[in-house]
Amino acid sequence: MMPTTPPLKILKASAGSGKTFSLTAHYLTLLFSGENKYREILAITFTNKATAEMKGRMLAVLEALATGNGSTNDAATGYREILLAAYPQWDAVMLQQRAAEVYRKILHDYGRFSVSTIDGFTQKVIRGFTFELGIDAGYKLEMNIRKVKADLVLRLNRLLDERPDLLQWIMDYAQTRIDRDENWNYGGH
Repeated sequence: MMPTTPPLKILKASAGSGKTFSLTAHYLTLLFSGENKYREILAITFTNKATAEMKGRMLAVLEALATGNGSTNDAATGYREILLAAYPQWDAVMLQQRAAEVYRKILHDYGRFSVSTIDGFTQKVIRGFTFELGIDAGYKLEMNIRKVKADLVLRLNRLLDERPDLLQWIMDYAQTRIDRDENWNYGGH
């Protein structure tokens, strides 16, 4: 039986405050709640470095739990106690067996072990819904902010000839910015 947990957990904390430990503990608690739970859990981080660290930590902890060597210096230190508290019906031997099963399954189905950056997750969603979003399947993501801004300004300038209401809005915007003694160039140049 799995402990009651909310479906979404967000940790916001400064560097070095134990986010990775807490996230790993929460992930493992969810992971052991069912046979193929690693296929249903998504962990999202900000950077590729954090993603690699999370995946590495989770696999190292699972491996240490699976070997059950009991060393106080292994990767599973602290996690054993948390998991045994979350699943009081288990003993150390059962935890070791479950960890070995889960570890083996993840290694054999690694593509379904989902720890991703926000950008990577967003790209996965967009790729999955290109048809519904009306996007060409061969779309290209542009990460050059200056180029994107320049393209948007060009598109806006073309629309100004066709849409007098938009032109009026831009003129009102410019006047408001000038009245506040602020830059009024909507192109940002």
